Amino acid sequence: MAKSGAKPAGLDDHAKKLAVRLAKGRLPQPTPELERFLLTHPTEIFAAAEGVRRNMPPAGDDEALGIGYLFLLQMLLASLNEREKRGAKDAAELIARFQSDLAAQAEAGEIDGTLLAYLGGALQQAGIAASPELTAASVELGNEDEDDVLPDDIVSVLEDILEACDGDPFQMVSAFAEGAHLMPDDAKIALAIHLAQNEQPDARAAAVLFLQNGSAAVRNATAAALVEQAARLSPVDLRRVIAIRNWRPERERAGVDAIIQKARAAGVACAPWAKGTVDKLRSSATDGSGTQLLVAVSPVDRKTQRIATIFTRDGISEAMASQPQPLQAVKEILAGLAAQGRLLDVSRAFIDRMIGHHLGLTVRRGEVPPAGLLQVAETIGGADWQPAPIAHRELLNELIADLPDDLRVPEEVTMALADSGDIPELDGVEDSWFEDDAALEEKVKSAGRRAREKLPAKLLQNDGAIGAQRARWAELFVLTALWMREGPRDEWSAWADLAVVARAVLDGHDLNQIGLMRNIAERTVACLAREDDGDFQDDLF
Repeated sequence: MAKSGAKPAGLDDHAKKLAVRLAKGRLPQPTPELERFLLTHPTEIFAAAEGVRRNMPPAGDDEALGIGYLFLLQMLLASLNEREKRGAKDAAELIARFQSDLAAQAEAGEIDGTLLAYLGGALQQAGIAASPELTAASVELGNEDEDDVLPDDIVSVLEDILEACDGDPFQMVSAFAEGAHLMPDDAKIALAIHLAQNEQPDARAAAVLFLQNGSAAVRNATAAALVEQAARLSPVDLRRVIAIRNWRPERERAGVDAIIQKARAAGVACAPWAKGTVDKLRSSATDGSGTQLLVAVSPVDRKTQRIATIFTRDGISEAMASQPQPLQAVKEILAGLAAQGRLLDVSRAFIDRMIGHHLGLTVRRGEVPPAGLLQVAETIGGADWQPAPIAHRELLNELIADLPDDLRVPEEVTMALADSGDIPELDGVEDSWFEDDAALEEKVKSAGRRAREKLPAKLLQNDGAIGAQRARWAELFVLTALWMREGPRDEWSAWADLAVVARAVLDGHDLNQIGLMRNIAERTVACLAREDDGDFQDDLF
């Protein structure tokens, strides 16, 4: 945080700091000052994109700084995407205007195909779908620019990507996801078919991973192409197809079954799973947006390790395994992740349970997890991962059955509920626990200061914004209690208090009598009033 009286860092300052970290081979790390900037300067997406254009070769001569601006752009877009999901119309309008401006610049010849691919990658990393207008502009630019990284010649694109990724199908698909985010489905399908029909085994291996593409049309077309090439699949290809069969909606499994049946009929043997090894397993708590980070560190040899990361949010949102890293680099990366939020050492049973839960949520929505989840499974040994959504009431009953005797006495339960606003183990965890949607934000900001003082109690009433979300808050508490129970029993006994709170919330207890819920209500009002109350920003960060 900037010193009192100092001028807050602006876009250029943050870009330069990120560039320095990147030049030293370090991952960008969010700081309170940077998070504050992202929260309060959403319109800087336009200046960030201009910073990329101004510095990235060939137009510019400072690639590190250009990438610094690119990281900032992705962070700003991700923040806007979160607000849009909560119903904020201004965020949706800003994202739409950004994409419209990009399309206009592409049509006017102000940006080339390479730069547009970079900016499209930022949209992809932020979880924002490309607009039809921007996709059309990208296609037109590709038709006119023979030097574009995504020309119409799909075969040449395939060869370039395979060569750049040294035959690693996971690297190839990851590069494709970022570089081709603005391509229409027809072009993606054409590339998937070329991969399936290619003579190179590495290309067919990449085609298998297109079965996990975010577009159902691409997945189905890939499955049809692989059926025709099933006899040419490798044993590892077949193992991967079998592994992901249940990681997809029921309606899409017949197409995968056809690949498996034809490959087996042709005599293709399924390769066995290598036994994955793990040195460390860590997990963050689930934050207020529902996001959780799962981390696994696996040995490669005496001097290197691989880091596998999975981000979940009502499903598997991101998953990847790094290339082998020196031990010191792994240590620094883990320290950087821990700086963003507390990470607990957890059991393999916990990791498997959470992955199964979020796999189930992903499939239930008719979606598929990213191909990187298969890479993580192969790294740490996840052959048995199957969709298995957690029944929160059943999990709560499991936790309640394990409560210490003193939390079974009514008087002690009442005291635990009243004191739940002061659970030390929740320090740094519950900071992100507040209700946040556009309608509620407008209500809070339209209220006077005196009216705001009464708002927390009203929000906790059964018909209030928080009271109406009892089930969601109880689920968050149950998952957090499960995570806390992974900590040392003599230091992390507060999981039991949180389980008691979850039961009371779910069973209709007066929320105003629960300390933790009062915290959430007060934090909700404070956070949603932040633009009106500038002093709150300093307190928050």
